[in-house]
Amino acid sequence: MKINLLKTALIGALSLSALVSTSASAHGRWLLPSHTSLSGDKAHYVMIDASISNEMFAPDKAFKPKEKDAQWDDTLLMALMPNGEPVSDTIRAYYLKRKSSAAISLTEQGTYHIAMTQKPMYMTFYKDEEGKRNRVFGKKTDAKLPNNAQGVRTTKVISTVDTFVSRNGTSKPALLGLGLELSGPTHPNDLFVGEKARFQLLQDGKPVGEGIEVNILRGDTRYRNERGEVKVITDKNGFFTTTWNAPGVYLIETATEVDVKEKGVDSGRYALFTTLEVAPE
Repeated sequence: MKINLLKTALIGALSLSALVSTSASAHGRWLLPSHTSLSGDKAHYVMIDASISNEMFAPDKAFKPKEKDAQWDDTLLMALMPNGEPVSDTIRAYYLKRKSSAAISLTEQGTYHIAMTQKPMYMTFYKDEEGKRNRVFGKKTDAKLPNNAQGVRTTKVISTVDTFVSRNGTSKPALLGLGLELSGPTHPNDLFVGEKARFQLLQDGKPVGEGIEVNILRGDTRYRNERGEVKVITDKNGFFTTTWNAPGVYLIETATEVDVKEKGVDSGRYALFTTLEVAPE
């Protein structure tokens, strides 16, 4: 029951079907762990930064706390232990203007699945009298639109923003079970330059199917003239492969379009932003 409540908080209520490919978001949402692998007899803390930015892993916009003018949020992050149960400690994420930051205690051996608990986001798109495309946040029934707005459509977006941290060795990460997420056979904390990784993209715990584009982007984009995304496509069982050509922290980003049965909403989308670390050879 406890884990089901966490999943509900993570994804939100949706009635979804009809999977098709769609482009990923222009602004990356990400979690950045201080470590992806730790070892030792005593429990360790891992620091988690969260932000939204165009330059990957360079903090730009923090996630504001739910309570107005609060300096922290106890509901922004969640973590599943290696046995699939949620961590019992409160995860307090401090609001630091350009990023949110929290510490999570790793008491068990194995791999923790750490994610944001974001609510659905509504975006309403329209064209003005000059034909220029614009958007506002909120449903079209609530949004403030110009009187001459045309082609008004509201999209409901559910984002999974996650990462993995292992203590004293790896174990099969617990699945969130809802929304988009990565599964093996390659372990997310066992990645090395020059080695091929194979993942399966899941939606609501099931393979997404063929033809979904996945973007793979190494961090520190501000130091490169070209962003250098690698684009791969899922096969009929939702699998995709990639070979890492440089060490560093990567963002795996993809999205799927879905049907939404909700008044005032025309379409829906799942989005995924997964942070992985690749070690040198």
